Amino acid sequence: MKINSNGSKSYKQIKGRDVVFVFGAGASYADGAPLQKDILPLIMSGELLDIRNSKTGQSVTEFIADNFAWDNQVPIYPTLETVFGFLDYFISQDEHLSAQYPNARIRAIKEGLIKLIHYVISVKSNEQSRTYCAFWEAIYRYNPNIAILTLNYDTLLEDAFSMVHGGRSNIDYALHLMNYDFAGTKQPEYYRNNQASMKIMKGHGSLNWKYCHCCKQVLLTPRDTKIDLFDKDNGNDKGGSAKHYCPVDASEFETLIIPPSHIKKISHPVISQILSEAMREIRSCKKVVFVGYSFPDADVHFKALFKKSLIHGQEVIVINNSKSKTLKYNYLALTDNVQFIKLSFAEFLGHESLVKEILTVNDGSFSDRINYRPFYDKVIDMLRHN
Repeated sequence: MKINSNGSKSYKQIKGRDVVFVFGAGASYADGAPLQKDILPLIMSGELLDIRNSKTGQSVTEFIADNFAWDNQVPIYPTLETVFGFLDYFISQDEHLSAQYPNARIRAIKEGLIKLIHYVISVKSNEQSRTYCAFWEAIYRYNPNIAILTLNYDTLLEDAFSMVHGGRSNIDYALHLMNYDFAGTKQPEYYRNNQASMKIMKGHGSLNWKYCHCCKQVLLTPRDTKIDLFDKDNGNDKGGSAKHYCPVDASEFETLIIPPSHIKKISHPVISQILSEAMREIRSCKKVVFVGYSFPDADVHFKALFKKSLIHGQEVIVINNSKSKTLKYNYLALTDNVQFIKLSFAEFLGHESLVKEILTVNDGSFSDRINYRPFYDKVIDMLRHN
């Protein structure tokens, strides 16, 4: 803090990260995670036997068949936002849909659909994570002073981090985890060594986060992202994983993910904390790099977050192979200082000079850094003609 001659106070901005990456579904797609538009067709197709044979799967697919028109031959399906929006309407208004679908059953179907999404992502994701491994190798080769905001539920990013970095550093999820609160629990080596952590903020939750609605704490379950649709409790099919119980109050944990809906519950205390941290990271960083994120209509809260957080003159780079003009104008609505690289995530990582340049930050002013844009133009022009 500085006291000015007129008595006013001014505060120096805290030095932040060199780069903040923002990952959308396109980033995980290369490693097998399904795109959001493909999840409901997979649920309804009957391809996954556990969904077809479980009570949860049968209940959810029956509801969708009763209330939406779809055709798997074309294929034409409702979007997940549409289905969740329909469910959320009755839940928020505390209304019944019909005698067959009272409000309590509507709530159960919503929870069942969340579990099916969890199941599809965990089954379809490639555990090798080759693209994310290449990403982490580039980060530690050129510049580890980064933070990541990912809007994906899967844990491919974190799993690749542990494979590449060998556990020599920890992940900071920007939230308190209850794992190490209990007496006699051994803390990981990286806490005792006090090494720098890699911040990964998961704005829509994660498959390996279990949330207790009683004590409102989060349990991290590393490398345990599966869900059993046939888990039994006294002979009753509960339609979800019941193997994790809160050690504080014995309540059953639920996987903490925010479903794709036009009525997103971003007021959830954990998600709200993460988004506040994301705003701080974006405001103080030098570059923001979006990878495979298309700004879907249901993510209006993220448009608001970036609109509030981006600083004039900050470099914004978009890595996306989409040809959509709507995508382009979604980003131009945030800032006019945006550079588009029309490559997939995997293609981008294959161009060493481009990766190095994006991870290299000049210590000058924002206006000085804008002068690097001709480099990107030159590289992109070269890629288009090869």
